[in-house]
Amino acid sequence: MARKKAHEEHENHERWLVSYADFITLLFAFFVVMYSISSLNEGKYKVLSQTMIAAFTGQPTTPNPVQVGQPFNSMPSAIDLPPIPKQQKPEIIEPGRGGPGAKEVQKTLQGVAEKIQTLLASAIRKGDVRVRMTPLGVVIDIHDTVLFASGQAALTPQAQDLLDQIAGVLQGVTYPIQVNGFTDTTPIHTAQFPSNWALSAARAVSVVEMFIEQGVKPEQLVAAGYGQYHPVESNDTAKGRAANRRVSVVIVSPLSNATVTDTPLNPAETRDATPDVASPVASPVMPAATPSVTPPSPGTHS
Repeated sequence: MARKKAHEEHENHERWLVSYADFITLLFAFFVVMYSISSLNEGKYKVLSQTMIAAFTGQPTTPNPVQVGQPFNSMPSAIDLPPIPKQQKPEIIEPGRGGPGAKEVQKTLQGVAEKIQTLLASAIRKGDVRVRMTPLGVVIDIHDTVLFASGQAALTPQAQDLLDQIAGVLQGVTYPIQVNGFTDTTPIHTAQFPSNWALSAARAVSVVEMFIEQGVKPEQLVAAGYGQYHPVESNDTAKGRAANRRVSVVIVSPLSNATVTDTPLNPAETRDATPDVASPVASPVMPAATPSVTPPSPGTHS
């Protein structure tokens, strides 16, 4: 019996396509990775790196970041920071030299001063009140005997009448108003006022509160106590100590940083030829008994 001829297996000439397909797939994956790296996003790069580590090594991914190149510095570089704008210096306007409003301000303050001088003419003649134009603005100096009893901060009836007239003018003023209290060097040690600081500050606050009751805007007012540290005359004599016990109401000029001649309204008032020491203009605040840190215009105590 003849043997059956074995079936000859057909040779597959297309087996190379399997290897070729694998090669193309790997090549495609390689270029995808290269493209991802070329447009690097740090977050995506870390995720991609951890995914490839897990795929090729079998190790689980970890939340630890993969460091590439130079260590990451959490501090921003100088390039990352926006430029810091330079602080502009406040513009200083001198009367007659700058700003079309300078003359108007001076005219307004002069008008206010003259109006107060007219209202308080009787007290000015007695020497109880003094009205001046200074580099800081209009200064109204009031002797303490007109306003308070000795060693007290409560206003007398006479003081209320006088301050009521001043408040009527201040109601139409839009500039900051600073009330400064002053004493002489005579020490005070009472339960209510343990020092001249406390007494001068309390007196300033009493005047401020009176102005508020008469309709002056609280946001325009500042109360400050200076104790005995800014005398206008020597404390060695009774007359000098009386002059140093005072309250000064200052209508602060917006031109207070400019050079202004300290000219008394009354030509006969020449005993203060030296200009007042002008304190910087503070933003208007609510009345407070805390002493101000800026020196005042000489202009009242116990």
